Amino acid sequence: MNSKITIRDVASLANVSVKTVSRVLNNEPNVRIAMQERVNAAVKELNFKPNPQARGLRGNKSFILTLIYSNPNPDYILEVQKGILDQGHEDGYNLQILPCDHTSENLIEMVTSFLEGSPQDGVILTLPLSDNQQIIELLESKNIPYTRISPLNSESNSPFVGSDDQKAAYDMTRHLISLGHTDIAFIKGHPDHSDTHKRLLGYKQALNEYGINANEQFIKQGYFTFESGEYCARQLLSQPIKPTAIFASNDCMAAGVLKVSKQLNISVPAMLTIAGYDDTSVSQQVWPAITTVKQPIYQLGKLATKKLINKIKSLDYEKLPSILECDLVLRESASPCSAIPRRILAHEVI
Repeated sequence: MNSKITIRDVASLANVSVKTVSRVLNNEPNVRIAMQERVNAAVKELNFKPNPQARGLRGNKSFILTLIYSNPNPDYILEVQKGILDQGHEDGYNLQILPCDHTSENLIEMVTSFLEGSPQDGVILTLPLSDNQQIIELLESKNIPYTRISPLNSESNSPFVGSDDQKAAYDMTRHLISLGHTDIAFIKGHPDHSDTHKRLLGYKQALNEYGINANEQFIKQGYFTFESGEYCARQLLSQPIKPTAIFASNDCMAAGVLKVSKQLNISVPAMLTIAGYDDTSVSQQVWPAITTVKQPIYQLGKLATKKLINKIKSLDYEKLPSILECDLVLRESASPCSAIPRRILAHEVI
């Protein structure tokens, strides 16, 4: 039944022209609020669904956005996609995806082939591709609007969004210090990801602020995967001096730490506190549930999409926020330190 309802039906019910309905549906500027309300009310009453293909033919637009990503964390990508899909649905855009390997020698050729063979009005890049200068230059050479999620370098003519990773890692490390931990290990994320470096900076900033020297033996290189979390945990927990807390740069690696601690009969959190990052589903599916940083991943995907659509429509995207705050989520994997501290804090954590 819905397929028989046309834009003319909407125009008739709202008592406006077809052109006015089209302008409202495309979120064009300078349409009176009263007119927008009449059209939107008619759309809702008729349950009218615009046809993206028909709209594209009329306006030389595909109403398709492309997400290009290379990320080993499926939970992260799933949340980003949810945000993109929801915002795209609100604005009448569909989504196509291009998963790829950012280390591949054929990366640029593959992206070029995809862009030339598939219609799109704009592209969303997630890290580490959001810092890939070759892809950025490729998009600019083809005059394809794009937006970047969590780039290290925010200086660009394109919109970007991100979260305050350094502050969030600082806040989590500070929380662990407030629980009496001074031997705090840190598992870094993939070295090609910009947020890896920001989180490490936040960790070191908190240690330095409270007079704790960063022990390089407590800092291990992970890759945002469960397996790398396991590997780093075995290294950390086999050392003569073991940490009383391990802060992993994402929840997948934190879950890997939890598995190893169970295998080694190290009670969590009585003997070892574990913290993660992202607040993905795995942090709540294990026991004890993992204390973590809630990164607004869904909101980042949604905001990146809104900014891109505004860019496509030549609307002001700079008035929208670029950096979103993170929150600590305190769960059962963290508790006050029971070990005798080997280090003396410069001052108490307030």
